[in-house]
Amino acid sequence: MLALFTLLLEVVLPVFAVVAVGAWVGRRFGLQVGPINRLAIYAAVPALAFRTMAGIEMAWAPALHLVGGYLAFLVVMGVLASLIGRRWRPSRRRTLIGTSVFGNAANLNLPVALFAFGAAGLDRALVLYVVTALSLFGFGPWLLGRATGLRTAARTALGFPVLWASLLGLVVNANGVTLPVGAARAVDLLADAAVPVVLLSLGVHMARSVHWRPSGRAWAAVAIKLLLGPLVAAAVGAAVGLGGLDLAVLIVLGAMPTAINAAMLAVEFGGEAEQVGEAVVTGTAMALLTLPVVLAFAGALA
Repeated sequence: MLALFTLLLEVVLPVFAVVAVGAWVGRRFGLQVGPINRLAIYAAVPALAFRTMAGIEMAWAPALHLVGGYLAFLVVMGVLASLIGRRWRPSRRRTLIGTSVFGNAANLNLPVALFAFGAAGLDRALVLYVVTALSLFGFGPWLLGRATGLRTAARTALGFPVLWASLLGLVVNANGVTLPVGAARAVDLLADAAVPVVLLSLGVHMARSVHWRPSGRAWAAVAIKLLLGPLVAAAVGAAVGLGGLDLAVLIVLGAMPTAINAAMLAVEFGGEAEQVGEAVVTGTAMALLTLPVVLAFAGALA
């Protein structure tokens, strides 16, 4: 019990404290979440991804092993959600799959991984964030909105700057390139802003959704994401041979609530926006209770 309280106090509460600040400021001044989220997506997080990939010391084989385990986890979660929602109409079933598969790999997972596992944990969390982002922006328009073609999905994914920032960082890493001092400092300033900005944007989003009454469909998505997610991640990770910090990071990401960008995609592409929004806000609030338990288990593995 003391360990759970320590995790809540030192890892989870600092994250949610910043979220609460964002919620208060957003509600006090009527801020829109879109511009803040775009600052994160198109500026701060790509800089963080570039800096991480440029300096990452993970070998290719372990990194690909981790990514493979995560992709297997996504597939299993999608199949489970499809089976649970098999009696729902197609649009709602696709939405359940999307809200069950796409966890909050940036706003919550990056700071939690950093606080819980240090720089090595953040490196792994960023690798998985890139995979999550590409999956979300590639398949999200189809799952969370009206059905879209492969061309639209590919254009959306290729237009996502984190992909190119990560690839550029890997090129810099592989060739031992050292950035000029001025450029390195600019990257550092943006990268250091990534975690605070994504947490503040989450708070603003929650402030705009303060009056919500979760439906049964939303609670189903929350239960799948927060309860089944870490169990499936542990089982799949162990099945593919992950262990130690890699398995711990995978389990924590598996326990994250639905990503905010899932709600943005549902609005943008005309999907079940209310169902997605309820799942995001309800899951984020409930994660305050579930994350300390998951972190205690994952910390023992790491």
